[in-house]
Amino acid sequence: MNPTPTRPETSINRLLTVLTPLGRTVEAVARKKLVWHINGRPVIYAHLKGELSVSRVSDGILVATVLEPHIFGIAEVMQPLKAYQLRAETQSVLSRIDGDVALKAIEEYGLWRDVAEVLSFHTNSMAYRDMQIVNRNTYQIIRYYLMELEQLPEEIRMRVSILSYIQERTGLSRSSILNTISSLKKDKHIVFARGGYLLELHNLPDAR
Repeated sequence: MNPTPTRPETSINRLLTVLTPLGRTVEAVARKKLVWHINGRPVIYAHLKGELSVSRVSDGILVATVLEPHIFGIAEVMQPLKAYQLRAETQSVLSRIDGDVALKAIEEYGLWRDVAEVLSFHTNSMAYRDMQIVNRNTYQIIRYYLMELEQLPEEIRMRVSILSYIQERTGLSRSSILNTISSLKKDKHIVFARGGYLLELHNLPDAR
């Protein structure tokens, strides 16, 4: 199996140290969507506190959930595509920086290597996700997201049900997800709390 992309913590922190003071502090309530342009000008977000999600604009599929600290919008400033939507999943705090101001600071402080590290991480994370779910059957897709959900902190797992987590990220039908989960529970591969919140996984089979 291909290794999971490694989050470039050092590069993220260097960028945040330089860029955060240049922006305006923004507090976003849960479920609030964030825009890529303010008064027609592109912006970059330094993600300081909370949980954000990234969704495809075309179909609403959630492709990533990110905990602080992180940085978003560099690619949108350089190559505007507006293919993805950023949304706060919990009460979040960000610094919103004018794109031109951010690029000038990146140049001044010699941070292009760090920018490359962050953008490479984003690209490889999307590629890794696709390798796990594209051209896979329903069970394999559900298995991947169950394993991903298991790795999240308990406070997050107790906030989103298994069904909601998988549906938001795949578009699979409610019945196909519930049938698979029911079968796994029957065979004692999964334990979940009332409401469908994941507690434990036990030796999920590779295929069914």
